[in-house]
Amino acid sequence: MSEPVPSKAILASSSITQPGELDRLNAFLERAGHGGHLGAPVHVTPAVVQLPVAGDPRQVVAAVRGAAPEGGHHQVAVPSVYSVDTVNHDPTAQPTPLLPTSLLHARGLKTGHGTVTWEPARPQDMPHKPSWPPRRPSPVVVVLDSGVKPHSWLPPQATNTDPREDFWFVPDPAPSFVLPEPDLTKITGDYDFGSYWGHATFLAGLIRLAAPDARVMSLKLMSDAGTLDDCAVLQALTWLHDQYIDSEHRVDVVLMAFGRPKEPGEADPELLRDAVAKLGGKGGKGVKFVASAGNDHSHTETIPACLAAEPNSPVVSVGAGKSAANHEPYSNHGPWVREWRPGTVVSLMPLTKPGPGASEDGNGFALWSGTSFSAAIVAGQLAEARAKERAAKASSHATA
Repeated sequence: MSEPVPSKAILASSSITQPGELDRLNAFLERAGHGGHLGAPVHVTPAVVQLPVAGDPRQVVAAVRGAAPEGGHHQVAVPSVYSVDTVNHDPTAQPTPLLPTSLLHARGLKTGHGTVTWEPARPQDMPHKPSWPPRRPSPVVVVLDSGVKPHSWLPPQATNTDPREDFWFVPDPAPSFVLPEPDLTKITGDYDFGSYWGHATFLAGLIRLAAPDARVMSLKLMSDAGTLDDCAVLQALTWLHDQYIDSEHRVDVVLMAFGRPKEPGEADPELLRDAVAKLGGKGGKGVKFVASAGNDHSHTETIPACLAAEPNSPVVSVGAGKSAANHEPYSNHGPWVREWRPGTVVSLMPLTKPGPGASEDGNGFALWSGTSFSAAIVAGQLAEARAKERAAKASSHATA
């Protein structure tokens, strides 16, 4: 079994381990009437530190955050190079940053998709790593998400080899998307580990397991807090059609592990439907779309997964569980959900505690639940099916 993340802890960037920093922070908390609530670090990586909290971590964070007067200058010399957030299992809790710099939180909450926190998993819990390079022509799965990060379990990014041999890649040139939130790492120079910082990497690991012959194209549309803009999705789909649907480039599956509930009486979005149809039709070489159903335990349709209910739709909507009658308690459900796959799975986490099997940069593995991950499994299975079809066709041509 994996070791759960403590329900009372704070994550901070590793600069908090500098001499005197923790003592200074606890002294400030004591002056604020909270006492010395932060314990010594229990898990440390070069990127993140986990600190136990004796009291309510949200109250501790709020106390320090409230120390800044209107002028914006802190009354005490709290270092500005790190920020913290609580680690808990409350899906209604909102992240409360210590300082207005980059957010560090690992709760994993995103409306409709990733459920509460991921939990560190042992290396032996991760299935066997498939071999690379692939045996068959590589189908391409486009992951519209938070951006895949390097991970020691994934085939390494090419250095002196052809980049077309990489398992995952960012297209060059790539489109640029306006994220809903500012990228504070560019302002502070610090790391930004939001709730969804590792989301796309987790998805990539599941795709790799289901489709050892596939490659992943990473397009970062989602902020590290798990939010994205509808316009960015349309822009990405338009760009894919214009740039990657030709004889030289191939896109086979588009994974959309995000969404929002439909408002009462709201129709399916026409622009999104048209963009999907354009890629999914013959002119688009029959691209398949996989969308997660959402984690609201609701019958309410989710956009874009609801498009699967339309006749001849190239969209596959996926819920978490064995079937509509035996689904996970958190999974959305209804006749608009077409496929079901496991939702509680082990995959890659580029930010985790060190330990046996973890690399020096903190790479490790995690257990996470949500329909995002059910959808990633289906996306990989669709890609692997295409790889086998193309291999069979190539073989028949060779023997003809």
